[in-house]
Amino acid sequence: MSFWELGKNSKYRILKKGWFSGFFPLELFDAMKRQQIISYGTLIFLVVLVSPIIIWLSYNPTSIKNPIIALAKFNAFMALSTLSINFFLSTRLKFFETLFNGLDRMYRVHKIIGRTSLIFIILHPLFLILSQYKNFNVVITYILPIGYFEVAAGVIAVYLFLMLLALTVAVKLPYHWWHNSHKILGIVLLLVGFHAVFAGSDISMYPVLRFWVIFLCCLGVISWLYMLIFYKVIGPKFKVVIDKVDQLKDVTEVMFKKPKGFTYQPGQFLFIRFPRFEGYKELFPFSISSDPSQKIIRISVKRSGDFTSKKIPMLKKGDKAIIMGPYGTFGESYLLHDKDMVWIAGGIGITPFLSLAKHESNFPSGRKIVLYWATKNKEEAFHDKELKSETKRNNNFKYIPWFSNKKGLLHVNDIVIGLEEKLKLDNIKILMCGPPPMMYSLSRGFNKLGVNYDNIIFEDFNMLD
Repeated sequence: MSFWELGKNSKYRILKKGWFSGFFPLELFDAMKRQQIISYGTLIFLVVLVSPIIIWLSYNPTSIKNPIIALAKFNAFMALSTLSINFFLSTRLKFFETLFNGLDRMYRVHKIIGRTSLIFIILHPLFLILSQYKNFNVVITYILPIGYFEVAAGVIAVYLFLMLLALTVAVKLPYHWWHNSHKILGIVLLLVGFHAVFAGSDISMYPVLRFWVIFLCCLGVISWLYMLIFYKVIGPKFKVVIDKVDQLKDVTEVMFKKPKGFTYQPGQFLFIRFPRFEGYKELFPFSISSDPSQKIIRISVKRSGDFTSKKIPMLKKGDKAIIMGPYGTFGESYLLHDKDMVWIAGGIGITPFLSLAKHESNFPSGRKIVLYWATKNKEEAFHDKELKSETKRNNNFKYIPWFSNKKGLLHVNDIVIGLEEKLKLDNIKILMCGPPPMMYSLSRGFNKLGVNYDNIIFEDFNMLD
């Protein structure tokens, strides 16, 4: 097979499809995706992000008289603040779920800020080069790390950050490789912070600005060290022993007793690690597919990557596991009101709905709920019987399996036609979990029919894009 054929074959493709767009925060130009990040948390952190600029301008610095130098400094401050705040956002602190309406939404903000950081971190030296374009000896130090270390540190940071971001948005990597590459990002912040404090003339001149820049750097570095070293020690950790492992068609289900002190809501997820696999020390996120009233916790894992396809199926009764959590607010839209609902799952995205459906049967709210589960065929609907049994327990719960090999892809019109007259689109909540392209397409389709985006809730943990 030629190199060109390798590049075209999805099985061997190294670069992700449409990888170039991944370097830019294009979500900001999409009304639907913007709606998913609107929250008090986003507003608060936007203020923090621009705080160095506000402090800097309050001094009325002489550097703003030169537009090119002013733009270079503006991008420098924004690069530092976005990097620092992004590390803080990665700490999974519980209050973030309230501020951002869910940890997955916080991660969307995290990804946008990370991509925006690249723009600022590249524009800073570009404007410096423009300001010194006649002086080759100075310009070359902005391109290659051959000058004083306080300047060279900034150059190294640019190239290192570009390489690490490329691994995230452009290269197809196993989850644990991607996660390990993220651990190095703290070095970028250390280099940027050193460069800012010791090479920034305005920072050394204005004490409040200097204090605030150092504070932001320290906040980012502490957050990085917390996730790198301390989170697994002092985070919400529980040790469990596996009671049962079921191998379904392309899904492995792992069950263990709910540990004391672990309370969760339907629709939440957890992070889990299996000490048996020492080469995979990262925590992997999986939705909980059991109901909180049960004594047993069940996670359903689709065999889709190296770890989930080769390692997870090797688990057996008696193996130990470490879980962190619970996390997520996906089920809160179900718990906090009594509106009729439409649930839409794609493939393994059924897992949170399995928990929600059982909870609704155990504690009936009286609302009407319709669940669509889109899979390729009947064999992939691994809990078809379980969901049908819930319809017998709850007359207000309707389950509609959708097999694409017979009916084609699921479209909005298919869903609307199947709804009862009482389920009016302007008075329902729509919950979705599945492949992002499916959720985005259906969200836009519902919006065209008059459903506001704030009534469309979806969970998206596609963190590698």
